[in-house]
Amino acid sequence: MNKILAFITNNSTILLGMLTGMVIGFVYWFYFACYWGTYPLSAECWVNCCYGALLGGFVSSLMDNKNV
Repeated sequence: MNKILAFITNNSTILLGMLTGMVIGFVYWFYFACYWGTYPLSAECWVNCCYGALLGGFVSSLMDNKNV
């Protein structure tokens, strides 16, 4: 349990960015999705959430001051 808490506290900025990206990906899918599947980015909810998490983690890792 201590290892999990240490991981969360060391990477809190990146995890928060990933969570924010997932929420933004879901909102994008909910309002702008193409349900007939011609555009693979917005056809499935889980795809948008995964892309949002990856992009949010990447952007938040760039802004993290611990990596400097």
